[in-house]
Amino acid sequence: MKSNIFIGWDIGGANTKFCVFNQHFNIIDVKCKNINIWNDFDNIKSIFNEVSTKYKNYNISNFITITAESCDNFDNRISAMQSILKNCNLHIAGKKVFYTNSDKYLYYDDAVANPAKLFSTNWMLTAKFINNLTNINLAIDIGSTTTDLVYKNMNLEDNINDHKRLINNTLFYAGVVRTPIAMLVDKLEFMSKEVSVVNEVFSTTGDVFNLTNDIDFSDLEYVGSDKLDYTAENSYKRLARSIGLDYKEDMKQEIIKISCSIKEIFIDIIFEKINFLLGNNLEKITLTSIGEGGFLIKDLSEKYNLNYLSIESENIILNNNIDKNILYKHFTAALVVKNFFEDKNIIL
Repeated sequence: MKSNIFIGWDIGGANTKFCVFNQHFNIIDVKCKNINIWNDFDNIKSIFNEVSTKYKNYNISNFITITAESCDNFDNRISAMQSILKNCNLHIAGKKVFYTNSDKYLYYDDAVANPAKLFSTNWMLTAKFINNLTNINLAIDIGSTTTDLVYKNMNLEDNINDHKRLINNTLFYAGVVRTPIAMLVDKLEFMSKEVSVVNEVFSTTGDVFNLTNDIDFSDLEYVGSDKLDYTAENSYKRLARSIGLDYKEDMKQEIIKISCSIKEIFIDIIFEKINFLLGNNLEKITLTSIGEGGFLIKDLSEKYNLNYLSIESENIILNNNIDKNILYKHFTAALVVKNFFEDKNIIL
């Protein structure tokens, strides 16, 4: 008799994450695959097939949240969601349910008939998780592309889609890998002189956090804006290009200073968002972080003297072989499973 296995999926435009629970609800695997859906949508099939093949000897149940529908290779979000759903249905083995913005899970036929209910729902899983905690008021999820600010008792209807969240400052469209430097800063100081940043995608935040040693790219699949790897040398070259220079060895320390300055600007922008949302109660809140850019929130808390509590203090059942740091970078892939069994929204 086959054992049961439960797989959570968070399908994003730049990254697809999955988290696997065994029948005892221990997490036995968690990974992220850098798949740029806007470049080649067919690539999504490879990760679906890879995971389905790996666990083919189990009874598989899949729980899926989707944020990739805004990629511009699709005509619109409706057609995007329907294409993503179709590929999930064809290439993910086992039973499948899809998470909606009404905190319910739909089977495939109902999901295809109601695609707008599935738009960018992963942050709602974080919101529900935070609402069930007593010691954390705000979670900030910083990924490769976006930053979600999710606070306790946040009104879901007022933030039901990306447009409303952008208006409300609960979504900041910047992340720690893919965001062009020119989208964060207009000018930088280099060799004691102020220089305008070139408005081209010559470098990204990945170069910044590569040189500040906040992200180790050695085991990651990302490539930079010039399609080259995230080596230190390549990041120096890309950042130099953003201020109109060709990189030379004697620029190294100045470019590291630039990277540190951009990091501080990123932190300050996030704090402005926090202050806008919760400014009257900052001394009373405790915040936490998830996602690839969680390190920024730790540094932000120290800079602005805010109470910070690591999400790792929360009780998520783990196998001892799972790295908690990796899990909390891809936490929503675990939450989409955890939320289902806590609420028992439908019976598989």
